[in-house]
Amino acid sequence: MRINRVLAVPALTFALALGFSQTALAAPTVIPVTEDVMTSSFFIGANAVRGYGVESNRAVMRVSTEGASGLGGAETIYLNFDYDFSSYVGPVSATLTMQSADGGFGANATATTPFLVSAHGVDANPFTSISDDTNPSGTVSWLNFYNSNILAADSLASTSIQGFGAVAFDVSVIVNSWISGANNNQFIALTGKNDISGNEFMHGFLNNNNGGTAMGYTYLTVTAVPEPETYAMVLTGLALMGTRIRRQKNKA
Repeated sequence: MRINRVLAVPALTFALALGFSQTALAAPTVIPVTEDVMTSSFFIGANAVRGYGVESNRAVMRVSTEGASGLGGAETIYLNFDYDFSSYVGPVSATLTMQSADGGFGANATATTPFLVSAHGVDANPFTSISDDTNPSGTVSWLNFYNSNILAADSLASTSIQGFGAVAFDVSVIVNSWISGANNNQFIALTGKNDISGNEFMHGFLNNNNGGTAMGYTYLTVTAVPEPETYAMVLTGLALMGTRIRRQKNKA
């Protein structure tokens, strides 16, 4: 009977604390990439943007250092997340996960030669802005888009690539700009333009939408960040529950 009395926490107090805890510890939302493509100095002719889902021959796309092989710009992967973020009313933490793989040119990053890759927001839609055979009405070349429309990366949005496997980028600043409406272009540019190693890299990442099949390699994990007031309410609820338990113990 003593145990039952100690554990007899009033349902209202327990629900109060539990409700606040669930608010503070909201489950993350996993958002798959809608489409991913790449641009490169090596793409000659009108086919300047490659990797669309209808293309079944590009399982791996690449990111390179700027000026790789003496060519202008850098190989860049553009990711589109066509998702309705209107349910988020406050700040979030957001992580971009991708799969690092062999780029096929013998210039991959290793533990002894790491490659700093950064995630950037963009101020225009690369799919509709860049002119090529998939979009002849585009207004800019891939190189002009690379030079003019990729925004500076947040200091936390860079990751040192040291081999193959899953890698993560903190893209909270980018996603929060989408949620606030500061940037309506829900794209992320993955590029090696911030690498300062002095080495030349052409590192690969798996194409998530290959041949029209979503592979699940690339996704965002978005978690709402509770406001300070929410933390205060959680602590208050837990304190009330603790006080009630102590009183039950004393009575027992």
